[in-house]
Amino acid sequence: MELKKVDVKEFQKSLYKEYKKIFPSDERKSLGHIKKLFVRGNLEILEILDEDKIVGFFITNILKNNPYVILDYFAIFPENQSKGYGSKAINLLKETYNDYDGIYIEVEKVNDNEQDGNKQRRIKFYEKSGFQYLGYDIDLFNVIFSTYLLPINKVHKSDQYAIDKIIEIYKSIFGNFIFQKKCKFIKIN
Repeated sequence: MELKKVDVKEFQKSLYKEYKKIFPSDERKSLGHIKKLFVRGNLEILEILDEDKIVGFFITNILKNNPYVILDYFAIFPENQSKGYGSKAINLLKETYNDYDGIYIEVEKVNDNEQDGNKQRRIKFYEKSGFQYLGYDIDLFNVIFSTYLLPINKVHKSDQYAIDKIIEIYKSIFGNFIFQKKCKFIKIN
C-alpha cells in the first residue's frame, strides 16, 4: 500500500465523483474552494493505493511553518471497507507527515443519549489508531465536533498550543471573518 499526492486536476478526474458520493453536500467544500486552497499550498490530496488501485483518499490542510496537519477528509471507498485499509492508511499518513508534530481531526460529537453507531465506530477507530482527545470540542458551522490529535513526534507542547496552531490553519482556510463567526472552540473540563 502507498499514498500518492495528486493535483486538483487528478482529484477532479479520479476522485471528485467519489468525494461527492461519500460526503454529504453540507460537509463538502466546493470544488472551487478546494482548487483555491490547493493553489495557495494549504491543501494536499493523497490517493490511497493498493497495487495501483485507488481504494480511498485523504484531503489535508496545511500551513507553511505550522507544526500540525488537519485531516479534513478521509475516505476508504465502501467496497474496500473492513479490509484493514483504514488503519494502514493512517500509518502511511503519519509517515508522510513525519516532519510535523501531529495530525488533527475533528469527529462529530456523540451525545450521551445518542445511539449513532457510525459516530461511535469512527471515534473508536481513530482512538485505536493513536489519536488522543484534546479536551476541546469545536462548534464548526453549527455542528459540534470532538477534537483529536495523532502525535507524530514525542514533543507535545500542550493541548492549548496545538489548538492555537490549529486555529491558525482554520483562519487560513476560512478567512478570519468566517472563522470568527462560524468556529468556536469549547474547553471541556
